Amino acid sequence: MCALLLCAGAPFGCQQELRRTTKQIDAALIAGDYSKAEAVACEAAAKAEKDEQDRLVYFMAAARTAQIAGSWERSDLWYRRAFDEIKPYLDEKAEAKVTEAVATTVVNQTVRIYRATPPERIMVCTFDSMNDLERGDFDSARLKLNRARDFQMDAKSRFQEEVATQQASADAAWRKQGWSESAASGALAQVRSRQGNPPEQNGMAVLPNPFTSYLRAVFLLSTSSELGDRQNARADLRAVEEMVPGFAPAALDIALIDEDPAAGTMPVTWVFFLSGLAPFYDEFRLDIPIPVGPVNYVSAAFPVLKVRDDALGAIEAASADAQGMGTTFQSVTLADMDAMVRAEFDSRLPTIVTQEIISSATKAAATYAASTAAAQSDSTVGLLVQIAGIAYQAASTAADLRCWGEMPKRIDLLRVATPETGQIELRRSGGAPLCSVPVQPKSPNIVFVTMPSAGAPPVVQHVPLAKFIPPPPQVIAAPRTITNPEVSHEAAPEQTAQEP
Repeated sequence: MCALLLCAGAPFGCQQELRRTTKQIDAALIAGDYSKAEAVACEAAAKAEKDEQDRLVYFMAAARTAQIAGSWERSDLWYRRAFDEIKPYLDEKAEAKVTEAVATTVVNQTVRIYRATPPERIMVCTFDSMNDLERGDFDSARLKLNRARDFQMDAKSRFQEEVATQQASADAAWRKQGWSESAASGALAQVRSRQGNPPEQNGMAVLPNPFTSYLRAVFLLSTSSELGDRQNARADLRAVEEMVPGFAPAALDIALIDEDPAAGTMPVTWVFFLSGLAPFYDEFRLDIPIPVGPVNYVSAAFPVLKVRDDALGAIEAASADAQGMGTTFQSVTLADMDAMVRAEFDSRLPTIVTQEIISSATKAAATYAASTAAAQSDSTVGLLVQIAGIAYQAASTAADLRCWGEMPKRIDLLRVATPETGQIELRRSGGAPLCSVPVQPKSPNIVFVTMPSAGAPPVVQHVPLAKFIPPPPQVIAAPRTITNPEVSHEAAPEQTAQEP
């Protein structure tokens, strides 16, 4: 039992450190201290290189904070490390190992290797492409946007099936114990109530990300005249219309594909506004009515989703033409990351609740059996074993709170005609100035604006798309040879060289 206590304490202690680090990173982002957020996250990621259980969470935090701070090379490094962690699970590696399933029953969910959720995997590749766009590496950006699309397709085709399989396994273990079904359903209802889930949203996982699809679409239609790329852009925009019914900008860009077949000629600027921070998890402990020995209940810990409210929301863009005539545009919500994270989590929540109760009951039963056996030979030893068992249960009863909380809360889109002045003035909803964004006139542009909180300074990434489109090949005239009958043949080259 003491050995089990030591095994349980180690992983729990590691996640305690992760929780403290995450709080420091998020506090710095909310305060607008991006350099501090980057420093904390990157230092923690470097220390976590050999921590197979938790390192992916550290890598993702370091990649995003470095990106916000403008450290593109460092951000690239951590995104590359994060992708190396998630790549095997795209199509070839099982989501869970048998050894991990045993460990989570003996200890808790915190000891499993963190592999990122489908929304997080999609965003790893999408955010990574933003770095390439920033420096004009369009080949690499295309590759990473295609990876994001592959994770979109994988999540859509496989996620629900895997959730159902894991739930069936947990249910079978539950029935084997002969426990009441109401114990699990009651605990699930309390967890959902604790986090404030609207009943109509329970279990509805819509995993494809419209931000990823829209970014890929405008990238393709702005940088390529190939028929296949244009059709792929159309398909992505149609997918956005399915994910966000009535999203007007998508219809405008579908029309643009037909109206303007030449890459880089459409004078449109797409401003993606990434505001707030994604939800995080808190711990919620419950006593579950399951008898173990002389005790009629067990204590279990569950994660509950907490949504952050500190985000700016909609923004406006003001632009002026060469004559000074102004136009105001209003942003519309493209991607609700809160909703995506909540839906994905709630799809897994019944399995999480069932597994955690089984884990708590298993540990309680082991403690009772060990203390009873020891007491039969020596009452003092039995008491010590019981105390050790109680300590073990307390130390190992912990909810898995790992997540990528540095993702945005929501992503809005402003689709504006590129102003001839080369400047777009962004404002808060209501008219207060936010920031000024330079754009390339008469050309397509992509702009990313990040604000982790309503009071944090905006971070602007500007991508002038036409700038990187290869110009048409120039026809270079052959050198002229001038024949002058009055000059000798040997002198001709010198005279030809002097010709204008």
